[in-house]
Amino acid sequence: MQNIFSIINGKKAQLPKKEQLLGEYIIANPESVISSSIQKLSKDTGISTATIVRFCREIGTNGFGDLKLQLVAARSSASNNDYHEFDAGEGIAAIKNTMAARFKSVIEATQGGLNDPSVEKAIQKIDTSASILVYGAAASGLVANDMCQKFMRIGKNISYMPDFHVTLAKLASFTVNDLLVLISNDGKTTEISDLLKVADEFGIPTLLLTANPRASIAKKVDLVLLTQDIGEPAIRSGATTSLISQLFVVDVLVFSYLSTHTDEVLKNLKKSNQATDIHKNKRK
Repeated sequence: MQNIFSIINGKKAQLPKKEQLLGEYIIANPESVISSSIQKLSKDTGISTATIVRFCREIGTNGFGDLKLQLVAARSSASNNDYHEFDAGEGIAAIKNTMAARFKSVIEATQGGLNDPSVEKAIQKIDTSASILVYGAAASGLVANDMCQKFMRIGKNISYMPDFHVTLAKLASFTVNDLLVLISNDGKTTEISDLLKVADEFGIPTLLLTANPRASIAKKVDLVLLTQDIGEPAIRSGATTSLISQLFVVDVLVFSYLSTHTDEVLKNLKKSNQATDIHKNKRK
C-alpha cells in the first residue's frame, strides 16, 4: 500500500500549480502540517483553505484531518521500517511487476510535470552555447555521463568529469557564451551548490534538472527542468525511480534537439559511426 508521500508525488504533476506547491510544502514539512490547523497551513503557505480542501480530495483523503492522520501513519511506518524497497522473500515475478509499475508511474509523472516552453528554452540554450559542462554527483553522475555521451555523438561540444575538482577547473575557463548543466534530485548536493556559486561569479548561464523546485539553488539558476521523485525510501540500495525520471528528461532534450537539427545531427552520427567502425575493424 502506498503511503501518503508516494501518493502526493505520484499525483502532483496532474494538479493545478497552487496544489502542486502545497504538495511540495507538505512533503518538505510534514511535522509542521501535522501540528497545524487548516487555517494556519493556509497562512503559512499563502494558499486558501478552499484549495487545501480541494487538494485533500484530489489525493484521495477524506479531508484535512484525514490527511494529518495519514502523515502520522507514514511517519510511524518510516521509523518502524527504515528499509522497504521490497518485502523480504518477495518473488522475481512480483519484483518485476513492482518495478514496472514504479517506472510507469514516474515516467507519467515526469511527462506531466515537464514544462514544454522550458524544454524549448533549454534546447535554444544548448544550441547556442559554445561549450557545455554537465555535472551530477552519485547516481546523478550516471545521468550526467549519459547526457554527455548522447549530445557529444550528435555534435555538441560537451564535457562531463566525475572528479569534482577537475570539473571546477574546467568551469573556470567558461564564459557567458557557455552553459553549465547541473543534475540533482533533491537540489541539496554540496558540490552542485559550489559549482553554482562559481558560475554566478563568472556569469556562466545555468540549467538545473531537479525534483525539488523549492530548493534554494533552483531559485538561483537561469532555468529549471522538473524531474520527479515518487517516494524512494530514505534507506535504499540505490536510486531507481528518480534516476529513471532524470534519464527521461535527458532523452526529451536529446530528441527535441535532434528534431530541430535533423540534417546536422545525421551528419554527425554518421561520422561517429564511422569512427566506431574503424575501431571495430582494427580489432579484427
